[in-house]
Amino acid sequence: MSDITNPISQASLKKLREFKLSGIIRTLDIRLTEANNQNLSHREFLELLLEDEVNQRLDNKHKRLYGGAHLPFEKGLEDFDFTFQPSVKKTEMMELATGNFIVKHENIIFIGQPGTGKTHLSIALGLKALGYGYTVLFTSVADMITTLEQSRADLSYQKKIQQYVKPDLLILDELGYKSMAESTVEDFFEIVSRRYEKGSIIITSNRDFQEWGKIFIDKTLTGAILDRLVHHCHIVTIKGESYRVSHRNQKA
Repeated sequence: MSDITNPISQASLKKLREFKLSGIIRTLDIRLTEANNQNLSHREFLELLLEDEVNQRLDNKHKRLYGGAHLPFEKGLEDFDFTFQPSVKKTEMMELATGNFIVKHENIIFIGQPGTGKTHLSIALGLKALGYGYTVLFTSVADMITTLEQSRADLSYQKKIQQYVKPDLLILDELGYKSMAESTVEDFFEIVSRRYEKGSIIITSNRDFQEWGKIFIDKTLTGAILDRLVHHCHIVTIKGESYRVSHRNQKA
């Protein structure tokens, strides 16, 4: 390759910026020096620049996906103690971790008492989904309801609804700690209905299905919500004791 030690022109840099080739811009000087020192061919030089651009875009996508997921912490399935919670089948979790449930637009509902690992498992599956390139959004049910209530006041309701409808995987944490007002039950149904057979939902709840009528109040809407959620659904009931209580007792 002929000598190319001269820095690239500002006009060329401007064109690279116009086409948003930030990966090439970031490594161009390094690659120019490398091409001269190693006498790279034009093809080899171009392939290195293209690889840099692809890697930069993948890194940017990774940051957007993980940043947009709003996970409260990062714990994988490898961090889950299956021996402490034998009611959770490791083989089932590993199958869910393949992400096939997202491809099939299936849901997952974790039911168990506080501290039994429901949120941990939902986040672990969310991390797997992010690794496959799926969009994920984590929120507590209470935060989602508050956001939607506030959106009615500033006329951004439809935009906020779309925020919960759009992701490939929506994780709704802590369903059942509070009963819902009629308007918020309708909001919840709206999201479940729009996502039905189009996007996956993971729900964690401390209440059995028989008690969901106490959460949603309205009997008709409770039935409609359950019907859509459990039609294509993996239901995982965790019967063990709380990690937090056990840990506290061990310290005592």
